[in-house]
Amino acid sequence: MTQEKLREQLDALKIFPNTKLVKELRNQIKKKLEKIQPKKQTIPNQSRSVKLKKYHRYIKLVRNSFPELSHAEIRRQFSKRRSGKDVSIPDVIWQNPSP
Repeated sequence: MTQEKLREQLDALKIFPNTKLVKELRNQIKKKLEKIQPKKQTIPNQSRSVKLKKYHRYIKLVRNSFPELSHAEIRRQFSKRRSGKDVSIPDVIWQNPSP
């Protein structure tokens, strides 16, 4: 059903007395309306930005434990680790990089 039809049904229920059955019908229609209504869309650039900030914060935390490695080298090792290859940085650091 479309939003318009559901809203018409809600309006039609206004002419009936406020009985238990009418209340249940209203609630059912409102639930259907909530499911149909489009959710607030996030801006793609904003969600991408949040994810990249998290990623770079994580890389910086790992870098604090290994200051001799460059940012780029840590990123390379992280990429290798995600693909399942062995890296020189131990798993303990990857799982909890906080100092």
